[in-house]
Amino acid sequence: MRQHSMNEYSKSWHMKRIMQKLVQRGTGAVTALGLLVIGSLIAGCGSGGGAGTGVSPTSVSGVAATGAPLAGQVILRDSSSARKEKSTVISSDGSFAIDVSELSAPFILKATGTSDGVSRTMYSFAEKPGTANINPLSTAAVANAGGVDDPAILFDSPDAATLEKIRTGMPGSVSTLKAKLKVLFDKFNVADADPVKDPFTADHTGLDGMLDNVKITILAGTLTMTNATTGVVIFTAPVRDIASGRTIDQDDDLPKPGSRPAAPTGVKAVGGDAQVTVSWDPVANATSYDLFYATQAKVAEEDDRDDEHAKRIKNVTSPFVVKGLVASTTYSFIVRAVNNGRRGPASAEVSATTSAATPAATIPAAPTGVTATGDVKRVTLDWNAVTGATAYNLYWSTTTGVTTSTGTKISGIVNPPTVHSGLTEGATYFYVVTATNSAGESAASAQVQATVLAPTPTTTTTTTTGATTSTTAGGTTTTTAGGATTTTAAATTTTTATPTTTTTASTTTTTVAALDGIALYNANCSGCHGANGKRPRTAQQITDAIANVGAMQGISLTQAEIAAIAAARP
Repeated sequence: MRQHSMNEYSKSWHMKRIMQKLVQRGTGAVTALGLLVIGSLIAGCGSGGGAGTGVSPTSVSGVAATGAPLAGQVILRDSSSARKEKSTVISSDGSFAIDVSELSAPFILKATGTSDGVSRTMYSFAEKPGTANINPLSTAAVANAGGVDDPAILFDSPDAATLEKIRTGMPGSVSTLKAKLKVLFDKFNVADADPVKDPFTADHTGLDGMLDNVKITILAGTLTMTNATTGVVIFTAPVRDIASGRTIDQDDDLPKPGSRPAAPTGVKAVGGDAQVTVSWDPVANATSYDLFYATQAKVAEEDDRDDEHAKRIKNVTSPFVVKGLVASTTYSFIVRAVNNGRRGPASAEVSATTSAATPAATIPAAPTGVTATGDVKRVTLDWNAVTGATAYNLYWSTTTGVTTSTGTKISGIVNPPTVHSGLTEGATYFYVVTATNSAGESAASAQVQATVLAPTPTTTTTTTTGATTSTTAGGTTTTTAGGATTTTAAATTTTTATPTTTTTASTTTTTVAALDGIALYNANCSGCHGANGKRPRTAQQITDAIANVGAMQGISLTQAEIAAIAAARP
C-alpha cells in the first residue's frame, strides 16, 4: 500500500474517485466491484503507521529513517511531573510503535542508531497517540519549535511547559520548513507530505526518496542541507530562525530524482499451493520493484493512488513468490519499477489461481507384516508399506522387549526391505519398526527377532598314494616314496599308510608322504637278513614270515608298509 496521509478528507476523495471510474464502467460494476473496492479501502487504510500498519489508538508509531532505515532504538518521554519513559527496538524497515496508554501526552521522542553505517541521533514530537516519524526534518522542526540550538536540551528536560511550547510551535515549524524547501519538495513530488505526521516507508520513493538525496545536519545551532551527491549547499539557516534561511534557486544544484522507469513487461503469474509465483522482464533504469495484488481485477488504475485497495510488497525481485494465500482463489497482480524516488507506471495485470487445499497430514499407522531373517553377520528386515508414510525408523536391541525408548534407532529408511549388518555371530537381535511423515511418528510394530548365522566351513579333498612310513622300536622313522629313502628320529610306533582320501575343514590340507620300501626294509629287516640278504618275493610271504618266524614276530608293520618293502625288492 502506498504510504501517505489518510484523514477523513483523503478517504472521501479516494471513494469519490473510485466511484467516478466505476460509474463510467456501468451500474453493474458499481453494485459489485465498487462495493468490494470501497470495503477493501476502508478496511485496509486508515491513519496508519510505518509499513502500512494501522496506528493503535493508544500508541505512538512511525518510521525512523534518514532515507535508509535507522538501526537502533527509540525512547519516548511523557509530560507528567514524574516523567515516565518507554523504549523500543526499531524494526528492520525503520518502523516502531510504543504503547502510551499509561503515559501523559504530549510526548518527545529520541532515536539513536546507525543509518548507512553512520551513527545518528534524531528527535520528533507527538501531540497525542498517532504517527510521529523521526527523521532529519522532524529533528529540525522540534529544535525550531522549542527555540533551542540543540534538540537534545529539550529531550533531557521535558517538563510540561517545554513540551507545551513545542506542541504549539510544531505546526508552524513544519510549515516553515516545507515553505523554505518548496523547490525541493516539488522536485520529488511530495509537496503535500508532512514529514512528521504522514506515514511513509523507507523504500526510496516519495519523501523517503527525497531524504535519500540530501544530507541534513544541525551543528552549533545552524541547520544545513546539502546535495548528497555533489555536496552543494541547498539551504542554511539558524535552526531557531528557519524562516531567515535561503534556498538556492539553481536547478542544476538541486538533487534530481531518477528518470521515471517504464512499466515492466513480460509479467507472468503461476499459481501453486497457497502461493503464486510472479515474474517479469527487467526494466533498464529500475533500482527496485513494487508488487501489488488483490483478489479482484483492476489492481491499479491510471491514477497511482487507485492502488490503495491492493496489498503492496516493496523491493521485490523477479521471480517473486507471494506466500500465505487462500487455496482455490484467483489473485490479480501488477508490478511497478522504481528508480531513485520515482515509481513507474503499472505493468499489465495478470492473474493466477492457487491450487486446492492439501489435506493435512496425519500420523501413519504402525507397520504390519514385519519379518526378520538371520544371515551371516546380518539380519534382513521387511514389512508392508504404510499408506502416508514418507520414511521408517528401525529400533533394535539384543534384549527382548525392545521399544522406541529402549532400542537403538536407525532412522531415515525410505522403503522396505532393509539390512542390519555388522552383527555378532550366533547372537539374537530383536526389532520393532515405526512409520513417519510430517505429522509425526507412528506406534511401533510388533516385535520380531532373528539369530545371526556363523560362516559355512570350506571343504578340501586331497588324495595321497604310494608312500610308506615305518617307525622302529629304536626311534628311527624311515619314509619311502618315489624310490627315495629318508631316515629321521621318530616315535616308537610303526605306521603304514595306504592310498587314502583326507578331508580337512576350512582351507587346511594335510598331505601324507609316499612310503619308502627300501627305508622300511633297512629299518625292520636288514638286522637279520643284511643289506643284501634274502628278501621275500611277495607281500604275502613277508606277512606269513612275520606271523610264523619267531625272530620276526616282534616286528609291527602295516599292510601298506609290507607292500612297499615287497615292491622295493631287487
